[in-house]
Amino acid sequence: MLKTICYISDSVHDKSIKILEDLYLKARTNNSKNNITGILIYIDRSFLQVLEGEEKIVDETFKKISIDARHKNIFNIIDSPIEQRIFEDYNFGFTTINDKKELNNLFEYLNWLKNAECECANKVISLVENFIVKNKQS
Repeated sequence: MLKTICYISDSVHDKSIKILEDLYLKARTNNSKNNITGILIYIDRSFLQVLEGEEKIVDETFKKISIDARHKNIFNIIDSPIEQRIFEDYNFGFTTINDKKELNNLFEYLNWLKNAECECANKVISLVENFIVKNKQS
């Protein structure tokens, strides 16, 4: 059974671009190996990540993340079974949202996804959009 987890957390330390690139490469490698799709967004010391895949693997991945010392204030916002992946076509995208082109690409993708008739997908899309908007205003 497929499921999705969406969480937000605060970074313990401000991340340099090099640290973020290393984190992204590790996440992408691990998630690809485990057939997990989703997105990882970092803005102003805050993370939002959506994980989707087989239930057991997603739960194990989130458990590892929740004990990772690089995070604090981890809030699991969505933990739900899904019929299909939301971000499969986004290929586990990652962005620091300081590049307008990447922000526009993500918004275009989210707008395209809104046409899906999936309640869970629309909740995830709203969370991602709100996270971006809220953190860009800070």
